[in-house]
Amino acid sequence: MKFESGILDKTKLFTNFLLIVLVAGNIFFSIQYTEGLKQQDVTQSDNTIVRIQASKLLKLFVDVVLNTEGQTISYSDRVTLENDVVQMNDTDITKQWDTFVSSKDAKTAQSNAVAFMKLLTNKLLLN
Repeated sequence: MKFESGILDKTKLFTNFLLIVLVAGNIFFSIQYTEGLKQQDVTQSDNTIVRIQASKLLKLFVDVVLNTEGQTISYSDRVTLENDVVQMNDTDITKQWDTFVSSKDAKTAQSNAVAFMKLLTNKLLLN
């Protein structure tokens, strides 16, 4: 008995080639998937840090600034607030803080404080 091995060899070669391509594709896409998961973890971690910073700053602002009842704010409290604003590394919050600090009268300071607290609560909710 004589077998024609030409057709079988071509089929075996094609299936081996197809198997190699499929395995390589699986490896490639699994690497892409794990890299995407790592990036997502980093993003979630950054959002958590921003939320924590915003909540600490908001609490400190309420405790120190809103509870003064006409008293002056101590130098150490002002420095702490200023450092926390700078640590946020957010231009909108920094601008609003500067606007609040440079308020000329109590009415303007009150509206600027409300705007500042709105920005901080937006950071808590939107990140």
